[in-house]
Amino acid sequence: MRYFWLSFIAAASIFLVNIIGFIDTMTNSAMGCGSGYPLCNGKLIPDFNDYHSVIEYTHRIVVGLASILLFIVSFISWFRYKSRTIKWLVLFAILGILGESTLGALTVMISLSPLLLAAHLGIALISFSALFNIAYFIYLEEKKIQYDGKMSSSFTNLSWFTFIFLYAAIYFGGYVAKTGSGGAFRGFPIPTEHFVDVGMAFWVDVTHRLFALGLIILLYVLIRLAKKDRIIRPDVYRLSLICFLLIFIQGLSGALLIYTHLSLGAVLLHVSTLSLLVGTLSVICFQSGLKKRLTQK
Repeated sequence: MRYFWLSFIAAASIFLVNIIGFIDTMTNSAMGCGSGYPLCNGKLIPDFNDYHSVIEYTHRIVVGLASILLFIVSFISWFRYKSRTIKWLVLFAILGILGESTLGALTVMISLSPLLLAAHLGIALISFSALFNIAYFIYLEEKKIQYDGKMSSSFTNLSWFTFIFLYAAIYFGGYVAKTGSGGAFRGFPIPTEHFVDVGMAFWVDVTHRLFALGLIILLYVLIRLAKKDRIIRPDVYRLSLICFLLIFIQGLSGALLIYTHLSLGAVLLHVSTLSLLVGTLSVICFQSGLKKRLTQK
């Protein structure tokens, strides 16, 4: 199980990178190390009297360590397992961390639009989801778990559609955060702000909540379909239940965001739940079309 734990730790490190990245943003610490990269205000070691510098520097260090773990796991997975899916996941993991690092560097060097900054979260979740899937694949392999069939095509198609819909919701939510529109949101579950008071932020809020409602409906239908094939893939059925629980927690964290006026703790709960939802749903997508476990070289 050593390869599983290595891949699991790598995925957890990318998860930590994303969380510290949001702490970085919420505390306005993105420029804590100045416009230089990778040095911090021209120094190898930051000024610990300035917490902005410490947060940004910590973020950069964790990104570096997580990247090393990612490349080690990718190398092992690529050469150890005979699976086209694994190789695609390795490519997604590497491209994701490269894209995230590039946007992170550009953020402190030049001014980026809110839309591009929102894309940073989506790209960051690619590496996490890929490593999450690699860890699950390796777990099944190391435990010698093999299933006799695969989920129905309707379930597979719906799972991928839900994943794409979730990603659209993530990008829109990231745009909400980067434009500061979330501060205008009022009331839960029905918005109570008025268009005349907040302008376009009203429609941003309505669209954001419609995305959340759509995800709840899609994940509920996914559970119903997974239940039909739970004898073939009981793990996929359990994962679908976990996804529904996560979207429920995500909704509660959204309410917490509103009533705490975007407190740091509420934001971190919101982002953490979202990251776990993306990772879990991505496993469902990849596993639903498979019926054979990996083969070691």
